[in-house]
Amino acid sequence: MTQSARPIVRATPGRVMLLGSFVSFALQPAIGRTWADADETGGAPPVRIVVGFDGSCPHSPEGAKQEGPSRFRLLPSWRSSPGIDEEAVGRSTRLGFKVVNSGEAAVPVDLLIDWQYHDAPPKNRPSFASVEQYMSYRDFVVVRRPGRDDWLTVMADVTDSVAHVRLDALPGETEIHWHPPYNYTQSERFVESLREHPLVRVEKIGESPEKRNLWLLRITDASPRPKQGFLIRARVHPYESASSYCMEGMVRWLLSDDAYAADAMRRYVFHVIPMANPDGVHNGLGALTAPRGADVCYIPYEPDAVYAPLKRAVDQAKPAVAIDLHNWQNKHVDGLLGLDPTVRERFVRFMPDQLEFGKEWLIRDPRPLSPKIPEKELLRTYCERNFQSVAVTFEFPWFGRTPDDMRATGRRALWALLRALDPPPEGLR
Repeated sequence: MTQSARPIVRATPGRVMLLGSFVSFALQPAIGRTWADADETGGAPPVRIVVGFDGSCPHSPEGAKQEGPSRFRLLPSWRSSPGIDEEAVGRSTRLGFKVVNSGEAAVPVDLLIDWQYHDAPPKNRPSFASVEQYMSYRDFVVVRRPGRDDWLTVMADVTDSVAHVRLDALPGETEIHWHPPYNYTQSERFVESLREHPLVRVEKIGESPEKRNLWLLRITDASPRPKQGFLIRARVHPYESASSYCMEGMVRWLLSDDAYAADAMRRYVFHVIPMANPDGVHNGLGALTAPRGADVCYIPYEPDAVYAPLKRAVDQAKPAVAIDLHNWQNKHVDGLLGLDPTVRERFVRFMPDQLEFGKEWLIRDPRPLSPKIPEKELLRTYCERNFQSVAVTFEFPWFGRTPDDMRATGRRALWALLRALDPPPEGLR
């Protein structure tokens, strides 16, 4: 049976529903057995939870509790030390682990993903109206079965702030995340794949606090024409893996044989920061560089070792145009934030609401810059203040999208912005 490009799995007695079609792979309930039962030989089911890999959350076995032979409680808020902001208890925006079945037959498992909403410290309480609203964004996971590359969206049963996922673990490794992952290793492979491209220069701009690479990709053609700087930044917040896939889509489009891409390469020098926070990505964090670390979404004006390589890259680019890539939790709206209204009006004609993914634009136009220079600013306002940039923040949430959809969305957003910045001459017929 051919599967849908964007499958959502719902367990029903004896079968799994795949967007209106039925498929009989082993994500179905085991009829006549409870989910926590031992296997048919009387021994404990041969399943275990694996964490501690690149991008896992929790990042330690201490955050995965076994409550029965095949029943586990996962704590996405577990951190190696008490965290703040989105690293505090009850504030996590990250999830990623593996269910390993070392047996020869599928084993039914219960996964209780405990987001601990009520345990959040008062000053770090999630900014939602209620636990129901908070969990409306956490009532699903994505699952990659052994030997497969695609991700299936599996809906969970929610009680208070616990999402209960039931599935049959096939022999081998089943990987489970909140959103499709994009880890540090993937980023390194992507950068390495570009080293020999004649239009790309790969520059190491520094290292993270834990000595991981910080890269800048400089992409343009050999035209001697004067060119403006164009900045694209991805993955300042570790959980926002969509930004990495969007960035990939943008870069691959620029290096394609598309006529508009060729035209853009004659107009701009594209500076791409592919992963601004590699430590947070690798260590399974949500927003910061460490449990009590920095939010590199901002650019400080005072010297700071953590922010310094990223700030130097922005200052080096002197961007006339800047894109900051993110994905927020909201299932139903894409964010178009801070774009000049004249440019924005043209942009949405070239890239209207992505209704095929159930998304509408939420638009926030820029506010006037404060006359007083703050201690730190978002990339968008920093670039507006210092380089008079046309700057925009995109928020592309995951729900209903695949990694290939995200690459295509990034490609479309860059194309649309370039078209919006290049109106036809007045009086043209």
